[in-house]
Amino acid sequence: MTVEIMAKIDADLNITNTLDPECKNIWFPLGIKLGYNTVMTPSNTFVSTQGRMKYLTPIYMALQNSGQHNTAVEWFNANIDFYHPYAVAKLKKLLDISNMTMNVSKVSFDNSSKFLQ
Repeated sequence: MTVEIMAKIDADLNITNTLDPECKNIWFPLGIKLGYNTVMTPSNTFVSTQGRMKYLTPIYMALQNSGQHNTAVEWFNANIDFYHPYAVAKLKKLLDISNMTMNVSKVSFDNSSKFLQ
Protein backbone atom coordinates (compact mmCIF):
# COMPACT_ATOMS: atom_id res chain seq x y z
CA MET A 1 0.00 0.00 0.00
CA THR A 2 1.20 3.49 -0.79
CA VAL A 3 -0.09 7.00 -0.15
CA GLU A 4 -0.95 7.25 -3.85
CA ILE A 5 -3.10 4.12 -3.70
CA MET A 6 -4.81 5.34 -0.53
CA ALA A 7 -5.54 8.67 -2.20
CA LYS A 8 -7.04 6.90 -5.23
CA ILE A 9 -9.20 4.65 -3.03
CA ASP A 10 -10.29 7.65 -0.99
CA ALA A 11 -11.12 9.63 -4.14
CA ASP A 12 -13.28 6.76 -5.36
CA LEU A 13 -14.90 5.66 -2.08
CA ASN A 14 -14.46 8.61 0.31
CA ILE A 15 -13.44 6.26 3.14
CA THR A 16 -11.84 9.02 5.21
CA ASN A 17 -15.30 10.55 5.68
CA THR A 18 -17.22 7.32 6.28
CA LEU A 19 -19.53 7.08 9.27
CA ASP A 20 -18.63 3.41 9.80
CA PRO A 21 -16.33 3.09 12.84
CA GLU A 22 -15.16 -0.36 11.68
CA CYS A 23 -13.80 1.20 8.46
CA LYS A 24 -12.23 4.05 10.41
CA ASN A 25 -10.64 1.49 12.74
CA ILE A 26 -8.63 0.12 9.80
CA TRP A 27 -8.34 3.14 7.49
CA PHE A 28 -7.07 5.73 9.96
CA PRO A 29 -4.19 3.68 11.45
CA LEU A 30 -3.12 2.62 7.96
CA GLY A 31 -3.15 6.23 6.79
CA ILE A 32 -1.21 7.37 9.84
CA LYS A 33 1.44 4.68 9.32
CA LEU A 34 1.84 5.54 5.62
CA GLY A 35 1.86 9.30 6.12
CA TYR A 36 -1.48 9.90 4.39
CA ASN A 37 -2.03 13.24 6.13
CA THR A 38 -5.65 13.48 4.97
CA VAL A 39 -6.61 11.13 7.83
CA MET A 40 -4.98 13.11 10.64
CA THR A 41 -7.80 15.55 11.41
CA PRO A 42 -10.56 12.92 11.09
CA SER A 43 -8.48 10.56 13.27
CA ASN A 44 -8.19 13.22 15.95
CA THR A 45 -11.93 13.83 15.77
CA PHE A 46 -12.59 10.10 16.02
CA VAL A 47 -10.48 9.61 19.17
CA SER A 48 -12.17 12.69 20.63
CA THR A 49 -15.66 11.24 20.16
CA GLN A 50 -15.08 7.50 20.63
CA GLY A 51 -14.02 6.05 23.94
CA ARG A 52 -13.81 2.35 23.10
CA MET A 53 -10.35 0.87 23.43
CA LYS A 54 -11.13 -1.24 20.35
CA TYR A 55 -11.04 1.98 18.32
CA LEU A 56 -8.55 4.04 20.32
CA THR A 57 -5.72 1.52 20.53
CA PRO A 58 -5.00 1.12 16.79
CA ILE A 59 -4.87 4.87 16.24
CA TYR A 60 -2.65 5.61 19.22
CA MET A 61 -0.42 2.66 18.32
CA ALA A 62 -0.12 3.92 14.74
CA LEU A 63 0.88 7.36 16.00
CA GLN A 64 3.37 5.85 18.42
CA ASN A 65 4.87 3.44 15.86
CA SER A 66 5.16 6.08 13.15
CA GLY A 67 7.25 8.44 15.27
CA GLN A 68 4.37 10.74 16.20
CA HIS A 69 4.54 10.21 19.95
CA ASN A 70 4.10 13.92 20.67
CA THR A 71 0.93 14.04 18.58
CA ALA A 72 -0.41 10.97 20.40
CA VAL A 73 0.29 12.56 23.79
CA GLU A 74 -1.29 15.83 22.65
CA TRP A 75 -4.47 14.03 21.52
CA PHE A 76 -4.51 11.96 24.70
CA ASN A 77 -4.16 15.05 26.91
CA ALA A 78 -6.99 16.78 25.05
CA ASN A 79 -9.29 13.82 25.76
CA ILE A 80 -8.14 12.55 29.15
CA ASP A 81 -11.27 13.83 30.91
CA PHE A 82 -13.49 12.22 28.25
CA TYR A 83 -11.97 8.73 28.44
CA HIS A 84 -12.98 6.15 31.02
CA PRO A 85 -10.34 5.67 33.75
CA TYR A 86 -9.63 2.18 32.36
CA ALA A 87 -8.91 3.66 28.91
CA VAL A 88 -6.73 6.36 30.49
CA ALA A 89 -4.66 3.76 32.34
CA LYS A 90 -4.22 1.56 29.25
CA LEU A 91 -3.34 4.49 26.98
CA LYS A 92 -0.86 5.87 29.51
CA LYS A 93 0.87 2.51 29.44
CA LEU A 94 0.75 2.34 25.64
CA LEU A 95 2.20 5.85 25.32
CA ASP A 96 4.61 5.35 28.22
CA ILE A 97 3.34 8.40 30.10
CA SER A 98 2.58 6.81 33.46
CA ASN A 99 3.67 9.91 35.39
CA MET A 100 0.61 11.91 34.29
CA THR A 101 -2.41 12.26 36.55
CA MET A 102 -6.02 12.45 35.48
CA ASN A 103 -7.89 15.71 36.05
CA VAL A 104 -11.39 14.87 37.18
CA SER A 105 -13.82 17.76 36.98
CA LYS A 106 -16.25 18.25 39.82
CA VAL A 107 -19.88 17.67 38.91
CA SER A 108 -22.68 18.94 41.07
CA PHE A 109 -26.46 18.65 40.88
CA ASP A 110 -29.14 21.13 41.74
CA ASN A 111 -32.51 20.09 43.25
CA SER A 112 -33.89 19.12 39.85
CA SER A 113 -30.88 16.86 39.13
CA LYS A 114 -29.66 18.93 36.22
CA PHE A 115 -25.95 19.37 35.68
CA LEU A 116 -24.45 22.64 36.80
CA GLN A 117 -21.18 23.96 35.56
